[in-house]
Amino acid sequence: MEHCEKELTVNDVKKRLSVTKKMLPFMPPMDPYHDIPIRVLDDWGKSRVFYLSCRQGYKYPVFQLRGWSAFVRERGAKAGDVIYFWPQENAFYQTQYRIKLLKSFL
Repeated sequence: MEHCEKELTVNDVKKRLSVTKKMLPFMPPMDPYHDIPIRVLDDWGKSRVFYLSCRQGYKYPVFQLRGWSAFVRERGAKAGDVIYFWPQENAFYQTQYRIKLLKSFL
């Protein structure tokens, strides 16, 4: 199973999750005028919707605060924690994504 990982930054936790270069191949085609809803299943089995957005003047898209912030809050994510992210085929939704949070204890 191919996945990517990212250590969360302060901005990732407080504002929006910046998509990394390694995550880009997993993402659906971008629409510069509309946020794209991404169905995500977390490692606690909770289904979520994150919104992928292109921002003018930025190289990489982001997951907007809407949807992402609930995950951060419910899981108590903080800067230094690591997320694992990967696509998973689903008979009902075509492609959904999985996310796993690994807490740092520093």
